[in-house]
Amino acid sequence: MSDNGNQIFQTLNNKRYNRTKWTFRIVGILALTALLLVIFTVVRGKNPNLPQMTSVSESYKTKLDPSSPFTFSTRLNKKFKGFKDFLNKRIAFENKNGSPKDAKLVRAAFYVPWSPLSLTDLRTNGNRLNTIYPEWFFINPKTYRLDSRIDKEALGVMKHFGLSIQPILNNFISVAGKQGDFNANLIKTVLHNPKIQDQLISDIIKTIKQNQLQGINIDFEEMNESSDEFLNAFSKKLYTAFKQNNLLVSMDVMPDNSDYNLKYLQNYTDYFILMAYDQYNDPSQAGPISAQKWIEKQMDEVAKIVPSSKLILGIAGYGRQWITDSNGTRTEDINYSEAVDRAKISHSTIDYDDDTYNLHYDYSFSGSETDDATKNSVWFTDAATTYNVLRYSDDYRNAGTALWRLGSEDPRIWNFYNRDLSSEALAKKPFNYTLLTMMPANFNAKPTSVGSGEILNILFSPQQGRTKLEVDKNENLISEQHYTQLPSGFLYEKFAEDPSKLGPGHKIILTFDDGPSAEWTPKILDILEKEKVPATFFLIGENAESNIPLVQRISRDGFEFGNHTFTHGNLAKMSPERADLELKTTRSLLECITGKSTILFRAPYNADSEPQTYEELEPIARSKSSNYITVGESIDPNDWDPRMNSDSIVNRTIRFANQNDASIILLHDSGGDTRQPTVDALPRIIKYFKDKGCKFTTIADLMHVKDSQLMPPVQRSWKNNLNFIFVSAGYWLGQFIYVLFLVGIFLSIIRMIFMGILAYFQSKKEKKLKSKFKGIPSGLKVSVIVPAYNEEINAVRTVNSLLQQDYEFLDIVFVDDGSKDQTFENVKQAFLNNPKVKVLTKKNGGKASALNFGISHTQSEFVVCIDADTQLKEDSVSRLIDAFYMENIPQETGAVAGNVKVGNEINMITKWQSIEYITSQNFDRRAFGYLNCITVIPGAIGAFRRKAVIEAGGFTTDTLAEDCDLTMRLHKAGYIIANCNDALSYTEAPETIDQFLKQRFRWSFGILQSFWKHRNAIFRKEYKNFGRVALPNILLYQIILPFLAPLADLLLVVSLLLSGFGLIVADPIHIIVYYIIFSLVDILGAAIAFAFEKEDFKKLIWMIPQRLVYRQLMYYILFKSIRKALKGEIQNWGVLKRTGNNKLENA
Repeated sequence: MSDNGNQIFQTLNNKRYNRTKWTFRIVGILALTALLLVIFTVVRGKNPNLPQMTSVSESYKTKLDPSSPFTFSTRLNKKFKGFKDFLNKRIAFENKNGSPKDAKLVRAAFYVPWSPLSLTDLRTNGNRLNTIYPEWFFINPKTYRLDSRIDKEALGVMKHFGLSIQPILNNFISVAGKQGDFNANLIKTVLHNPKIQDQLISDIIKTIKQNQLQGINIDFEEMNESSDEFLNAFSKKLYTAFKQNNLLVSMDVMPDNSDYNLKYLQNYTDYFILMAYDQYNDPSQAGPISAQKWIEKQMDEVAKIVPSSKLILGIAGYGRQWITDSNGTRTEDINYSEAVDRAKISHSTIDYDDDTYNLHYDYSFSGSETDDATKNSVWFTDAATTYNVLRYSDDYRNAGTALWRLGSEDPRIWNFYNRDLSSEALAKKPFNYTLLTMMPANFNAKPTSVGSGEILNILFSPQQGRTKLEVDKNENLISEQHYTQLPSGFLYEKFAEDPSKLGPGHKIILTFDDGPSAEWTPKILDILEKEKVPATFFLIGENAESNIPLVQRISRDGFEFGNHTFTHGNLAKMSPERADLELKTTRSLLECITGKSTILFRAPYNADSEPQTYEELEPIARSKSSNYITVGESIDPNDWDPRMNSDSIVNRTIRFANQNDASIILLHDSGGDTRQPTVDALPRIIKYFKDKGCKFTTIADLMHVKDSQLMPPVQRSWKNNLNFIFVSAGYWLGQFIYVLFLVGIFLSIIRMIFMGILAYFQSKKEKKLKSKFKGIPSGLKVSVIVPAYNEEINAVRTVNSLLQQDYEFLDIVFVDDGSKDQTFENVKQAFLNNPKVKVLTKKNGGKASALNFGISHTQSEFVVCIDADTQLKEDSVSRLIDAFYMENIPQETGAVAGNVKVGNEINMITKWQSIEYITSQNFDRRAFGYLNCITVIPGAIGAFRRKAVIEAGGFTTDTLAEDCDLTMRLHKAGYIIANCNDALSYTEAPETIDQFLKQRFRWSFGILQSFWKHRNAIFRKEYKNFGRVALPNILLYQIILPFLAPLADLLLVVSLLLSGFGLIVADPIHIIVYYIIFSLVDILGAAIAFAFEKEDFKKLIWMIPQRLVYRQLMYYILFKSIRKALKGEIQNWGVLKRTGNNKLENA
């Protein structure tokens, strides 16, 4: 008992606990307040102003008047004055000549694999077509055989929609590094050589059959034949072969082209596709793509020769721009989106010419004050144009229409393209023209850019458009159209270009993404400072937060820095709120660390200076709302790729720089497993450009602005100071925890090795002692003390097992500690006439008092104390007594610990405890036995020299771990505490979580009490290894590290969740792998213990779930123990419910 009768930690008031609670409350309130203020600062933070820069879009000068109508003062206007009058005459002609009325309309389109938009369009609108002409078949200019370039992905889409697939065969030749063109000599060779024709036709039919296609489309252009004889002969041969295989043949014909003998060819062609577009394609004069009256005229001329049932009208779905500057006039084909985007950029008004049904606008542009203005004239078609053409074609009773080309058209046409728009059909089912008044924003459209350079700025994000239509209800034609709001995809400008060639004076900017890194960024900074080269660092917020001194160094040493988001997430895949928070949090962090803000931004994963997709452009658009300038790059050696070495990084950097004459190089100072190749390559890259005479400079210099405009100073305020204090506290706390984890892992591994070595030497020592052991003195009396409280289930069986012991001079003292059940009566009745069994009872006072009571009722020199639920092997007592005399030294052995095992491994919780007994308790005693610093003689089996117990003061009640406390007092008294692994006992472990928690709380709290009670022995040399090893081991490995261990598990779970949601840069698989490796180290340590105990290694499989659940239970127990210690309340032993499942045969 303690001097004052109180338990260790017990207090008569709760002042200590209240002080602790209020300390934590105050700290929590302060932390929460600081966090709220930081959030407030981030949310309410002001964006720095953008520097004044001349926008490309503002450089467009006075626009030419687009409202001036483009008219034809020719006989065409005079001839086709009435749409209905003309068609009525045509219909009468067709009826007279027996043309079919009800043939299914061909609704076709041309597909080009060289445009990604064509495939996107096919996927989206393929169900509105029935025929497709893909540009897949070419003639090899060397062998004159078929060069098939079938796009398998597109082929699958076409077959999915059940389209009639008829590839284009043309005489186009692609020349590497040059713009290809149609080649007259190529087709001449084919047409003049029957043998080549036969082989080519054979190749075509074979390829068509292999891919299950339906025909071919012939598109021979720019021919230079003096006679139509050879084309006629080839067409006849091709058609004959195709008909034998039930395949279709169509031919593209150009208006007003004498190369085609239509009268002859119609006999050997299923369809002619009249390419009624490119009306104006010469640079000398701008004009419509396909004026309505021009189309009518071309159709009329062809229809005089070819019946309408064989005639497919090719319609335009694109535009053309005429560009006139000091070098003359050139043309550029553009798609519908580009035409509208350029009108939006130049603030032009689009005019729908009601005479041609084509659209146009004009504008002029000057790149600088010294440049002459560039005049631009744009003509294009849209849905209104196409609708009117289809109306004409369907009333004309043509075979159908073919759109040139997928991906370039006005997407509104798909509201009607698959419909019959003849007057008769519209009378039955009128068309809803309001479908054409709204144009949804097209996020997938190819973006439009203006200007040159690697700095990017979004001018317009995708926006829906609106038009106002006027419809001629008599003729069902769209007579007028006004664009009230222009639709657009992404429109962006590129600027800050260094136009000079790579060489003397050319500007080079080094940029580094994904840092800072504690390992690699300092090495890169050292190289840059040694070479006196500036650079720009695009920092990830969470990396900056973890490396505050590095961020301060980057700023202090004059390097530019920019925002690379907080978690390196893909902004295009985030919600707008999350994206805004990523940018604001990183900016606020950098401001409070450096005292400077930044308007420089680079999007993770999408740094290209030529963005083409939504994912590449959306981050730029989002960053602009926070006043950021996006810094792209044109020199990207992909140094992040683990396959890249320093040589490949250098070579790729040099190659791309020379190819593009660009300025901005993208490298990485963090991310991946290593950045060593980048570090090795950097000095070589710097040397190359210096040798070329290039000038290393900054983004600010490239943009011709001051550094302070890109990184404006932040006025210091209490909010910024608070942010810095909060961030710094988090940084140093993180560093502290990180170091603690490293130290903890190191100490755990060292302990495992240390304990293994000690256990090995102890094992060798025991073998040596056993070989020299001469026995014990005869006649030594031993008493087994069995304290019991409410143990009616196990008590009799326990005493019976003790009577089976092979030790001759043994008696048993059974002490009932005031049980409320039949424990005393059952034992007394069972052993009434057995002289070896003494059955006593007393008032309830706890296990310690029961043990003391039993010891006081025996005079034996040795006492063995066991629990009432314990079963002993028959030689356990003999082995324990032998251990007292094993070491032939003057110092007496005061106690011997036995080997406790779980005897009721019937469920998972008991199996976990069995593993713990083997790997922790028994293994520790084996190892510490070598140093004579065992801290617990287990209550389930332990032998004591009676006089040593009395000398030490017996079992006390001021702790819940009376066995631990007594063991420590014996150490202080100078006794040896030995271990006997051969003395086996089997205890009944708790079988439910509730019972387990009760028992382990008692143990944990009791050990905490014992440690505190004997803390004055730590590092005291008179207590030898007990003070130098055992007590520090309890403090470090049973209190401190277990107290911190939940942080590791919590960080694991949080890291998995955050990385799974993409909130941190980490691979969940890597985190799991690291945790598995850490667990395998645990299992390895356990395997060593199993080897010493000669246990079945199969049990180790239960360590996997044990680590996930059991550890958490032990954390709870430890925290509860510390909380109870702080509260200072008296703690009772409690009662464990026994099941009687502990049997020797279970062991």
